[in-house]
Amino acid sequence: MSRRTLAIILFVSLAMNVFLIGAVVGGLVVGQRFRHERPAMARSGPPLWAAANQLAPEQRRAYRQLLRGEAGEVRDGMRSVHEARTQAWRGLAAEPFDPAAAKRDLNAARLRETQIRAGVDGRIVDFAAKLPPSDRAALAEGLAQSHPAQGQGRRMQEHRREMPERP
Repeated sequence: MSRRTLAIILFVSLAMNVFLIGAVVGGLVVGQRFRHERPAMARSGPPLWAAANQLAPEQRRAYRQLLRGEAGEVRDGMRSVHEARTQAWRGLAAEPFDPAAAKRDLNAARLRETQIRAGVDGRIVDFAAKLPPSDRAALAEGLAQSHPAQGQGRRMQEHRREMPERP
């Protein structure tokens, strides 16, 4: 191997190493920035989970155990709701098209979703009934602040303002 070839190889190797080190350091810096700029809800966990943040540790554990205990059942139920809704929407392309069947299938999916959510809400209310008034108030505040639909009305109004008027 000639001296010139060796110099070229060393230069290319040095350039690649500098590039890779820069990419890793840049990725770490950007990752740190994004981690610190995430919204508070994203850092604290899912809304129902984060609602217990103000409870005493033993009550927080009991509340989260309640949520954990039904998580698989709720996840499976919501997955089946999503699949049913997807199938109902796909039914719009069927020939012959049956609008009544599509509405019936969508209503059934919505009813199942409502039942699942009502079950979770009911178990949270039952848990809250066993808490002292001050802790129940803290849980209520956490649930009200971290509710997924919080601010939805405001976002809908902003969206309407952005939409052009229909002729």
